[in-house]
Amino acid sequence: MKKMPKRYVGKNIFKVDAQDKVTGKAIYSDDIYFDDMLYLKIKRTVHPHAYLRRINISKVQELPGVVKIITAADIPEVKNFGLIIKDQPVLIGIGQKMRYMGDALAIVIAETKEIASKAVNLIEVEVEELEIVSDPLRAMEKDAPLIHQDGNILATHYLEKGDIKKGFAEADVIVENEYRTSFLDQVPLQVEAGVGFYNEESKVIKIWAATQWLHDTQADIAQSLGFPKEKIRIIQPVIGGAFGKKEDISVHIHLALAAMATKRPVKLTYTREESMIAQSKRHPFIIRMKTGVTKKGYLTACQVEVIGDTGAYASSGLAVVHKGMYHCTGPYNVDNVKGVAYTVYTNNTYCGAMRGFGATQMAFAYESQMDILARKLEIDPIQFRLRNAYGIGSSTPNSQILTHSVGVKETIKEAAEIAGWKGGSR
Repeated sequence: MKKMPKRYVGKNIFKVDAQDKVTGKAIYSDDIYFDDMLYLKIKRTVHPHAYLRRINISKVQELPGVVKIITAADIPEVKNFGLIIKDQPVLIGIGQKMRYMGDALAIVIAETKEIASKAVNLIEVEVEELEIVSDPLRAMEKDAPLIHQDGNILATHYLEKGDIKKGFAEADVIVENEYRTSFLDQVPLQVEAGVGFYNEESKVIKIWAATQWLHDTQADIAQSLGFPKEKIRIIQPVIGGAFGKKEDISVHIHLALAAMATKRPVKLTYTREESMIAQSKRHPFIIRMKTGVTKKGYLTACQVEVIGDTGAYASSGLAVVHKGMYHCTGPYNVDNVKGVAYTVYTNNTYCGAMRGFGATQMAFAYESQMDILARKLEIDPIQFRLRNAYGIGSSTPNSQILTHSVGVKETIKEAAEIAGWKGGSR
């Protein structure tokens, strides 16, 4: 196998946007201003699991500088949105369910940010509280309250390769453990922000807001509003960091609605707190893993159960949890694999994409298993990994044959050398 030339690793690479960013010339979403611009704030839910019984905006309407308040009653034609499943409401209406603290109840449009911020606190809300389901294991119980009508288990995926019973029968050592990972926020420097404008003559909505999936975002906005896609124009400012978080819609539809309602440019910028509460996180996983190995240090079997908390809405959870399970053996050869993955709704902030897309959570489990097995076998953990690492011709848990670009062994050796690893089983 030819060694890849070191064109980038360890080299200083010129970044084409670096000068604009360090000199302040780069234009981010929150830098965009227009004359006669209005400002939005979102009234969000007061309880993570409840029915909305009453919303009173009368005090807001009396506040000088407030231009308009939009509630669900004003937009009955607007549809739910979502990356894979359209399960996220644009605004919660009377009699509808709040599912997490980020759900939006009303859009306040005002002449200044300060007035808009003051106005959202004047909105009065009455709710019928329900049991808060924050634990995915509780959500999976038969008597758990339903977060969505069709059930709390959004999806179940299965994986099978080889003969798992045979694999464990061949093992001399078997290790079985449960691992848990936590919610993580991507914390990009630029929070969710944008500007919207509606052209009455052309019927085109222009939105200046960062997104990682521009065309998918355009399509989702269009279907939610009932517009042709060509009438939704998204202009991408400098993104300001994303790491998966800006795959999901945030300010976009609320900006569009406010722009159409006022016929003026409108701006919405989240606070950091609002970004933390309202936008997607990395999925917490519960991983139950059982791994078998021979005395000579060869893996024979891996059985895994993955429970992924996708929070209140699906986002890309269907793909993330499924993909995580498919990485259950990591970059190591295992002939016999069996797995099941559950994507589960809870009343937590919804989860979506974050660097690694499920594979990162799984690495915590399989690498921990590798260390534990190496210690039990009294084998150097580097040598144990090299003995089992993928090469050309290896088969992944879903039986994909690797035909090129398999540099696991070279990477392990290089990492051990850089770290000054001296070897040993402990």
